Amino acid sequence: MRRLCMLISILCFQHAYGQNLEKIGKEDMVQVSGGVRSNFVFNHTLNQEQFRDPLSWVFSGNLTVTIADLALPFTFSYSNTGRSFTQPFNMTAVHPTYKKWKSHIGITSMSFSPYTYSGINFTGAGLEYTPDKWAFKAFGGRLKKAIEFDSDANNINTVSYSRMGFGFGTEYKGKTFGTELLLFKAYDNPGSLDFYHNNPELTAKDNMVISLKGNASLFKVLRLNAEIASSILTRDILADQSSNAAFLGGLVQGNRTTTTSQAYNASLDYRYKTYGVGVKYERIAPDYTTLGAVYFNNDLENITVNPSFSLFKNKVNLSMSTGYQRNNLNAQNASESKRWIGNASLSAQLIKGMSLSLNYSNMSSFSRRNPLADPFYTPLGDTLNYYQTSVNLSSSLSYSFGEKIKQAMSATASYSQSQNITGRLEDAAAFGFNIEQNDSEVPVDVYTGMFSHSIQLPEGKGAIGWMVNANYTDVLGSTNLFVGPGLNGSTSVNDKKLSINLGANYNSQFTNEELSNHVLNFRTGLSYKPDFLDKKYGTLSMNLNGNWTNRFSVTSAPNTQNITIIVNLAYQF
Repeated sequence: MRRLCMLISILCFQHAYGQNLEKIGKEDMVQVSGGVRSNFVFNHTLNQEQFRDPLSWVFSGNLTVTIADLALPFTFSYSNTGRSFTQPFNMTAVHPTYKKWKSHIGITSMSFSPYTYSGINFTGAGLEYTPDKWAFKAFGGRLKKAIEFDSDANNINTVSYSRMGFGFGTEYKGKTFGTELLLFKAYDNPGSLDFYHNNPELTAKDNMVISLKGNASLFKVLRLNAEIASSILTRDILADQSSNAAFLGGLVQGNRTTTTSQAYNASLDYRYKTYGVGVKYERIAPDYTTLGAVYFNNDLENITVNPSFSLFKNKVNLSMSTGYQRNNLNAQNASESKRWIGNASLSAQLIKGMSLSLNYSNMSSFSRRNPLADPFYTPLGDTLNYYQTSVNLSSSLSYSFGEKIKQAMSATASYSQSQNITGRLEDAAAFGFNIEQNDSEVPVDVYTGMFSHSIQLPEGKGAIGWMVNANYTDVLGSTNLFVGPGLNGSTSVNDKKLSINLGANYNSQFTNEELSNHVLNFRTGLSYKPDFLDKKYGTLSMNLNGNWTNRFSVTSAPNTQNITIIVNLAYQF
């Protein structure tokens, strides 16, 4: 039997996702799990057109065979709308592991850092080795396949050269100090296309990125992290072949289109007893690019500060954060933008069982278009300037009490306002300062509130509760108010094998202070888990849920009703 399991493992190695070679030949090498499920949905409407099917159903199941931590999943689904079946033997990558070694073979990906290589699949192989305080990783393969021009499909925008790449990294992790060195290389093959592509934006590129990361802990209260990356990019290796030159040991193919740019970030965290502060800075040069990312943001600068405090033996906690972001670092773009973000949160344990939390956030952004210099024309107005503000304030108060009969009450409230301003804005400061209010640009205000009370019966016999909620919105002088109460209850019988849930909600909508809609909803649910089966053979569960909705008429139209019943049966092993 053991030899048979080893043979199956070797055969499945070509298709499985991740294999732990240490389990080969052991008792837990092969494991089987799965289940089958059925779902029926009955739907019926009154006084309105039946848009949904009166009856829909689906049968589904799954079977997973795990061999040395390699999962081989099989799934099927059969319903009134179609059927499907999946099996694991079309997997495109394998990840066998052995002790401190882990490999990646096929169409897969690895992650180095956002500045170097991250999130792109390659067709090839990768290897990771993590002995004690060290870590080594490397990969190599094809990052992009060549796509020829097809005149019938006119795919001029998707034509691409074949792109190869490789990378390696080494990392040291100590108690108080750590460092990591990363190198990524990618290059296009100009000879991978047989026909002239006639796309001036498509050029064969060459890129090498080196990144150095480090971290240190000082005096047990200070934590420093930093990373600096340098990217050498040749945008067109065919632009001037007479001046092509290889340097840095042949890792870079350079010419007059070669540029070098940097990206770096640093953070400092100070934590001492009841207070702390963190500062982070990031700068990415306007022309910084890496071929190891699908999409990369550059030309930006970020500054973030995060102070925090704990008072009264951690019964009161206050944390704040503010950040600033800008672009157009070289002042050469026709437009620029600035963004400010600030938030603060307070949590407090007032008395036993009572807690309070307050949250405030404010976001503002300003975009300005810089008119092009023209000696014969001076623009009279710049309507592309855009300023946006968003303010959010929320609070919650909860109180729980009781011993035999436990009760809980909670109240939440929130307010948000957003506003957009356009026009000739000379300058804009953070969080709405230095901006004059324009009567034609009315903000959007949203208010929400909820109060709930629940009672937990002793010995787990059940619970009952009620709540009321409201939502008020004011948009350009038009108001909408949603308000309504709700009830719910639950209990369990037969040694908690059968659970019963009941609930009801009523909601009214007022548009400009006039009733425009009101809805009544009843719902019920039954859940049963019999124990006539030995648990080693699996578990069986049955669920029945019903919902009745009555939408009352506020005009001459009749009331509309909807009844939905959902039945679920499931067996897991």
